Order: sequence, then C-alpha cells, then structure tokens
Amino acid sequence: MKFLLNISSIISKVCQFIGGISLIIIVLTTIADVSARYVFKLTGGEMGFTVKGSVEIVSYFMLFALLAAFAAYVERSQIIVDIFTQKMPKVIKGYMMGVFMVGFFFIGLVFTWGLYESAIDAIEFGKVTQDLRLSMMPIYLVSAILSLLLAIRSLIESINIFTTGEFFDAEETGA
Repeated sequence: MKFLLNISSIISKVCQFIGGISLIIIVLTTIADVSARYVFKLTGGEMGFTVKGSVEIVSYFMLFALLAAFAAYVERSQIIVDIFTQKMPKVIKGYMMGVFMVGFFFIGLVFTWGLYESAIDAIEFGKVTQDLRLSMMPIYLVSAILSLLLAIRSLIESINIFTTGEFFDAEETGA
C-alpha cells in the first residue's frame, strides 16, 4: 500500500507543478496582453504590438490548470455538508468517500478516452486552433494524460480508503 501511496504522491506533485506552470503562463499572457493594449492606447495606435492568440493561450492553459488541480487534489475535492455528515460514523463517511473516488476513477477514464479520441481526430482531420492555427492534437493529448492521472490517483485513493479506512476529512481539519 505504501508503494501505491508514493505513486499517488508523485502524481500529485507532478500535477501541482503542471497546474502552477499553467497559472504562471496565464498570468504572464494576461499581463503582456493588457500592457500591449495600454501601450497601443497611449501611443494613439502608433505601436501596434499585440499578443496574438492570447484568449486561446489563456483558455487552453486554464483547461490544463483545472485538470491538473483536480488530479492533484482529488482526495480533497468533496464538498461536505455538515448537516448530513456530522452525525455519521467515520466508517460510513469513509465508505462514501471511497465510492466517490471510484466514481472519479470512472470519470477520469471517460475523459481520457474522449480526449484521446479527439486527439486522434485532430490528427486525422487536421483540426487547428482558431487564432494561432496550432494543431489541437497536443492540447487534447495533454488533457487526456491529465485525465488519466486523475483516474490513477482516484483509484489509488479509493483502494487506500477501502483497505485502511483513512481519508481526508475536511470536518476534522477545519478546511
């Protein structure tokens, strides 16, 4: 079990890194775009530098950031309503969390399969982004990989919950 938890921890750290890099790219792109528009306005249109495809860059990296964050923190992703769970025994809460993790495993597999098929279609039919004219295949493929990491982490966390009964309980941590 310790081996699986180590794998889960490594996947979480990789996804945290990917999500962090994605957020940095989003912020830098937004800063560059806003600054370029401001310079354009100040110079009365004489300096026409703009960040081409900034909306696409931000939207695709937001996709990567969200998928990476979901995979990195899947064991903490449940919104717990105290009124329903505060009187429940910890064993039942753990069982419910394990079932949710199995559900996330299947959701991750469905996302992975759909995004993988989209990547294959992007190659076959030459799908490209609207502004930058980049192939959609790498975008779909990275998204599929992040979804697969979600599925793997969810499966490992569900196995951990069902075998040890230990799970992240937001009510106990005050998170």
